Amino acid sequence: MIKKTIGQVIYQLRNQPLLSAITILGTALAIALIMVILIVYQAKTADYAPEVNRSRSLYVKWERTVYDKKEPNSAGHSRPSLWMAKEVFYPLKTPEAVCVTYEAGEVLVSTPGADEEVNTPLLLTDADFWKIYQFHYLSGKPFTQADFQSGIKKAVIVESVARRLYGDVDAAIGKPVQINFTDYTVCGVVENVNRFCEFAWSEVYAPYSSNAIANKVEAGETQGNHIITILAHSSDDFEKIRNEVARGVAQINTTLGERELQLMGQPDNFRTQLNRKFANSYENLDAAYWKYGIMIIVILLVPAINLSGLTHTRMRRRLEELGIRKSFGATQGELVWQVLNENFVLTLIGGMLGLGLSYLCLWLMSDWLLQTAWGATATMNVSMVSPVVFFVALCFCLVLNLLSAYIPAWRVAHTPIVDSLNQKL
Repeated sequence: MIKKTIGQVIYQLRNQPLLSAITILGTALAIALIMVILIVYQAKTADYAPEVNRSRSLYVKWERTVYDKKEPNSAGHSRPSLWMAKEVFYPLKTPEAVCVTYEAGEVLVSTPGADEEVNTPLLLTDADFWKIYQFHYLSGKPFTQADFQSGIKKAVIVESVARRLYGDVDAAIGKPVQINFTDYTVCGVVENVNRFCEFAWSEVYAPYSSNAIANKVEAGETQGNHIITILAHSSDDFEKIRNEVARGVAQINTTLGERELQLMGQPDNFRTQLNRKFANSYENLDAAYWKYGIMIIVILLVPAINLSGLTHTRMRRRLEELGIRKSFGATQGELVWQVLNENFVLTLIGGMLGLGLSYLCLWLMSDWLLQTAWGATATMNVSMVSPVVFFVALCFCLVLNLLSAYIPAWRVAHTPIVDSLNQKL
């Protein structure tokens, strides 16, 4: 049956090359469209190194401080402060781990006595950062909890920085490095981090306890420049963690006088925090899903209608052939099944072509499609893309093509034999 179907498809490709080519191309473009959307979404939301725990993590990126409870609009927004982290988040009992990071921005990194300086981002962290985010170490290891508590100036750098400063990954371990003219010691070298990893991305990592500004704690100060990541044992614990956070916020609000701290619904899961790009700007997640879902459906309706018309044209040209088959005893169901099988093979051919086109589009339009929230361009790697993505896209188009082929096939199969032989539909 399969061999017969493939032979029939090859015959149709030779006999009707233009219509068959348009059918395959239409399927390929639809597949490519869905693939690009799903691949980019997968890259932004899936668990992959170093952010392997996205699915069971909660995030607090922003806070809102009302300066006068009698005037709710007298408020300011910022990143959370270290005081807030120590009062509310570090004491949490439910999570597996809590880490606090501080974005120190671009810094000058160099080796003592060297002429070359590297302008690179610095992320200041605590020791639990290395538990929540799983980096691939090329050499060395991260700084420990004891190192963090003592404020020892150790640093982890990425491969590109190590090679630029020391010429080799292994040569960097134990060597001095100057970060903004302050002496640190390199304790580990990790693989370069993808820009889509918003919370783990940097090129140099050091304990925030080694930096006077990042480690500053002022009682009652809620506004700062820190980000908090909470790792749950399971996503089932999210609500329990949120309730525990709410109790902590309520407790410190009793100490703030006329001021009031608000977390605006945080901690957020990973997908929700993607839509909270700014403190006072938040897009409803359900509304976003509906918007993009409707957009995809509308876009896919166009090739569906076109493919239906093409299939109808192909069926008209095959009326005589199908009429002869009916006269020799083929049932209406067998004729419909034959057409659907042929369409299935064409869909598979279009699917493979669409897979190639999707990666071509990602390569040619990477500056647009792979742009991160802050304008930088990320890179794609195999760990971002699951084979499930392709099969989901293929199933979308398979259903699309079967629906577009069924009605014309059914009409042709139910055409009387005499009309079929006379090519009258």
